Amino acid sequence: MKKIVFSWLGFCFVIVISFVSCGVLIHFLSKADYSFNRLISSRHNSLQLFANIDCSFPPVLSKEEFLSEVRYLGNLKEEYDLLEEGILARIFNAFQVHPWVAKVIDIQREGPKKLKVTLEFRTPALVVPIAPIKDQIDAAEKFRVVDVNGVILPKNALQVGLPVLSIPLPFPTDKAGVQWKNEQIISCTKMLGCFSGVTFPSGCLIEVKDDIVVIFSEIGPFKIVWGPLSKDEQIANQEIDERKTIFKTKYSAWTQTDMKDGFTISFSNPIQK
Repeated sequence: MKKIVFSWLGFCFVIVISFVSCGVLIHFLSKADYSFNRLISSRHNSLQLFANIDCSFPPVLSKEEFLSEVRYLGNLKEEYDLLEEGILARIFNAFQVHPWVAKVIDIQREGPKKLKVTLEFRTPALVVPIAPIKDQIDAAEKFRVVDVNGVILPKNALQVGLPVLSIPLPFPTDKAGVQWKNEQIISCTKMLGCFSGVTFPSGCLIEVKDDIVVIFSEIGPFKIVWGPLSKDEQIANQEIDERKTIFKTKYSAWTQTDMKDGFTISFSNPIQK
C-alpha cells in the first residue's frame, strides 16, 4: 500500500516538475524571442544612408558627389551600421584619404541616427603648367593645381587668381592627394603659404632663382622677392612674422589706390624695413 502511495506521489511530482520546467522554458523562449526581435529592430534602425552624413564639402563638388567619392575611396556600402564595431574608424579613414581633405578634425554621433564629420579642406595655391609630350596631353591635363604644401589637387581644382609656375614641369607621377616632390614647387608653395588669403593680381608668375622666390606680373609692375630665411627655426619664424606684417601693410595701402601704381617689395635676410 505504501509503495502504491509513494509511486503515486512520485508520479505527481514528476508531472508538476515537468509543468514547471515547460513554463520556465516557454518564458525563457519568449524572452529570447523578444530580445532577438529587439536586436533585429535595433540593427534595422542603426542602418543609415552614407549620403545622409552631415559634413561640409569642397566648392567644386556637390555634397552628393563628394560623399559618393568618399564612400568609393573607403570601400563602403550605401548604408552603414552605426552599431558595427570599428565603423567610425572606417568612415574616418575614408574621408581622410580623399584628396580634397587636408584633415578630419572630428567625427561624432548626433543623436541615435546621424553622424557629423568636421573637415578641413586643402586650398589651391599654385598652378603648375605641364610640359607637353608629343601634343597628346588633354586640355584638362595641361595644368595641375597644388596647395600650400605642394599636395596635388584633383583636376577640377579652380585655377582663377592663382600664381602660375613660370617653367612647365613633366606630368606628376604621383596621384592627387600626394605631395609633388619637386624642389621648385615646394619652395614656391612654402612662400605662398605665408600669404594665405591674399588675392594676387591676374597673370602673376612665380619662379625660383638661387633660393630666391619671385612673384611677378607680366601685365603690370608687380613684384615680390622672397629671400632665404635663417636656418634657425625660431629665428626663421620671427622673420616670417615680420615679413608678413610688412607685406600686409604695404599691400593693403597699394590695393587702396585701386592698384594704379606699381607694387614692388623685396625681402632679404636680415629684414630690411
